[in-house]
Amino acid sequence: MIWGGGAMLLVAAAAPAGPSTEPEAPAAVVIATSRGTRAVPVSTERGHPALPADELSILLPMSTRWGVDGWITVDFGGQAFRFLLNAPIFEFRNRIIHVVGGAYMHRDSLFVPLQWLAEYVPRTFREAYRYDPLAARFEEVGMTPVASRVSQPPSSGSFGAAVEDAPAAARSLGLKRKHRVVVDAGHGGGDSGTLGGNLVEKNLALAISSLLQEELERRGIEAVLTRTTDVLIPWSRRAPRCRDDCDLFVSIHVNALERAPGYRNIGGLETYFFDYRRQNAPDRLEQRENSSLRYQPQEDRISDDPVTTILSDLEENEYMRESAQLADLVREYAGRAHPNGSRKVVQRNFQVLRWATRPAILVETGYSTNRRDAEFLSSREGRRRLARGIADGIVQYLLRYETMTNQ
Repeated sequence: MIWGGGAMLLVAAAAPAGPSTEPEAPAAVVIATSRGTRAVPVSTERGHPALPADELSILLPMSTRWGVDGWITVDFGGQAFRFLLNAPIFEFRNRIIHVVGGAYMHRDSLFVPLQWLAEYVPRTFREAYRYDPLAARFEEVGMTPVASRVSQPPSSGSFGAAVEDAPAAARSLGLKRKHRVVVDAGHGGGDSGTLGGNLVEKNLALAISSLLQEELERRGIEAVLTRTTDVLIPWSRRAPRCRDDCDLFVSIHVNALERAPGYRNIGGLETYFFDYRRQNAPDRLEQRENSSLRYQPQEDRISDDPVTTILSDLEENEYMRESAQLADLVREYAGRAHPNGSRKVVQRNFQVLRWATRPAILVETGYSTNRRDAEFLSSREGRRRLARGIADGIVQYLLRYETMTNQ
């Protein structure tokens, strides 16, 4: 017997205990509902695959309630599942059901076992949800069926490698090609970037970029950092790291405002893509980001002669639409993880993007002069959630672009 919530619960041998062996853990599970599609990373740090409940609740009808004596209730679609933290069981309809690994808390986040989502939720909601273990995809039944096997690989092109080369983690997300992303940690060395309280932009940018690299690699996407230490990399050597076998360039930064009425109330994430022809005078952010010019070697500064302008325009026209789509998806997905949400997608004449020859964006991950943003960016868990959101946006872009190029 086991006591919980004042009621005596029987551990019945005939209860639907499910398989006794743990399925092979995918790197991520794709959640697909009428509200959208999201790749949720799988954690195995406790020895069994588990998923962060807060990320599942973005697209699924679920919420959590704290109980007593170590119990926590996950409400899913009007049904209550009670988990005993750190124990390989959960209670449903007055039955104790054994699983290989249970729910647990990590850095203030609840993680629920993948086995619960993959086996017991579809069993309870047969008409509403299903789980495809080959595709690592949990979806509404009304969604278009998933093809778990590819009978013929798509023809290889300039965007990504053929399907046989895609890592297993990438295939589990629906990606059919191998992809490479260059992640740029803004500023560095003598160029500290913005300062807000005790936060220094160059340090935060590197910390977030390193976590983004990890999150992308967990999804089977190769990620390369422009810098891994506190050094200054010239603009002309950042975006050009993304050529030939590279798909995307993403530059990470942190915003801040100068003292003005209400400046501490401004917060949130913003994404930018390049616009050389913008006729407006440079705004505060553009002036500040481009003020790094004084740190650049003379030979790495861009001339404004007509030939350079024409070549820059040609490159921008080729990738402007793709950069705008990437910026919007990163804004959407990363904004869900941000305490102040996301603000907008904007075009700006950022010099670090001017050298790009592939789709490229700049992400201002928050305002160090805003209290909630500063607390979020100061915590490793906040930076991790932000990196996950950016990685999810990148995956969504790659999925859409693969579909477009295969048509």
